[in-house]
Amino acid sequence: MNCVTMIKKSICVAFAALCIALPLCAASATVVSAEGKVEVERGGTWVPLSANDTVSEGETVSTGFKSKALLRYQGSVLQVGALTRITLEKLAEGEKNDTVAVYLNTGAIKSTVQKTENRRVNYTVRNPVAVASVRGTEFDFAGDGAISCADGAVVTYSARLFDASAASEAPSEGESNAATPATDIAPAAPAGAVVVLQGQAVAFTSDGMSSSPAQSASAAASQVAATVSTPVETESVSTGAAGSAGAAAASEVIAKNTGTIKVRVAFDD
Repeated sequence: MNCVTMIKKSICVAFAALCIALPLCAASATVVSAEGKVEVERGGTWVPLSANDTVSEGETVSTGFKSKALLRYQGSVLQVGALTRITLEKLAEGEKNDTVAVYLNTGAIKSTVQKTENRRVNYTVRNPVAVASVRGTEFDFAGDGAISCADGAVVTYSARLFDASAASEAPSEGESNAATPATDIAPAAPAGAVVVLQGQAVAFTSDGMSSSPAQSASAAASQVAATVSTPVETESVSTGAAGSAGAAAASEVIAKNTGTIKVRVAFDD
């Protein structure tokens, strides 16, 4: 009898340990909207997605031509553009932190990471070229390695420096500005990581960073400045003999007050 009791206790302990190890439910994102051809890969088959469907951690979402989708996980919203394929590498909810990791296979996405009281969000998007980690931010990430920030701040660096095992820590509390260290936003950011602020952009190649945020902004401003010029005012000037009978006075149009505006734009790295 004692032997039977011990076996039962052992089974109960093992079962309890298994229940603790397993999550209560699989983490998933909700499809807010889906237009056109939007699918998820499940068991080797592509399944159509519609509003209110869910996409689980580890699944891949694909959009077709003239198609788009909007996904939501906790307070984070992911806009998936046309001809885009993403994999939800990580969706996890902790006691005080949320973790979202997205792999951009191809195409372009826009992420909006909402700040939630008493919770921090570790949000990372990467592709074969670059990595972007954020803190309360709205940003665009394109498959060609171009990353632009519309609000907040984004830490960016070459995908060659990405370490998945070190990318799970949530960002520090507080607002981001030009003096914010990269490690405050992305604690696992490697040396040389660049903070991209609101209105700035950065571009990466397979060899590493190809432009700094200041260079990108300066190039855009210089392109606008090069197209700015003052309007040209003209006047007629008589060149003929005014007193001759029957002689018509010839006239010539010349430019008056012609000039250009020179714009000097400077950015600090």
